Amino acid sequence: MAKQKRPSIYLNPPIERVQSELREGQSLSARLGQICERYVLVCRDVPELSDDERLLLANILSGSYVEPLLIRHLDAEVEDSDVASREELDALAGKIRDMTIAERVALVESLGV
Repeated sequence: MAKQKRPSIYLNPPIERVQSELREGQSLSARLGQICERYVLVCRDVPELSDDERLLLANILSGSYVEPLLIRHLDAEVEDSDVASREELDALAGKIRDMTIAERVALVESLGV
């Protein structure tokens, strides 16, 4: 069996923040594992959208860097788009506006963007 290479990880600012907040004796890998397990829980509850709405949102986000600020203002991103009729965009933006941040994250993750 071939020896597996250990993954390397870049300590970007969000991971550095997690590292700086570790409790005494807590390892970074254990803490990141906890965070990932909780993230999986969040992403299980994907808000329901029709196939057309999911496709519309995927088209809007296509090629975008989906950072936390975009997720927070996802409804405005939809409203500002021009890839569908005003009525379709307003209806989708309204649904997204009613979602929690966790639901928006789950929705974006379900699209794979």
